[in-house]
Amino acid sequence: MKAFQKISIIALCFGCMMNSYTAGAQNSMIPSESPDFRIFPNPTERDYDTYVSLQGFKANDLLVVVYDMLGREIYSKVELMENGGFLFTLSTDGKKLPAGVYLISAAANDNVFKQKLIVR
Repeated sequence: MKAFQKISIIALCFGCMMNSYTAGAQNSMIPSESPDFRIFPNPTERDYDTYVSLQGFKANDLLVVVYDMLGREIYSKVELMENGGFLFTLSTDGKKLPAGVYLISAAANDNVFKQKLIVR
């Protein structure tokens, strides 16, 4: 019986050690910056403005590119940071995006953020 108790205690200690090691490894993989990249409203109607927001990310400028589902570039513009973040209206030279699904890509400081946009 004592051998079983020793094995149980060793197994319990080993399990606790592995659990704390795994938690530490997961915490080290979480980036210190977790930016908030949003497109709203999404899905949107063709007649409404679409806003793009990137908060919690430090960069001087942001390259924003809109692609259609065939990979064609529909819109691109360099946006400048204002008030500690990026917030701007997505427009294609005053024209509204036709109904469809688009991929919005924002790049700065070797980081790329992507979101899907649905226009009805």
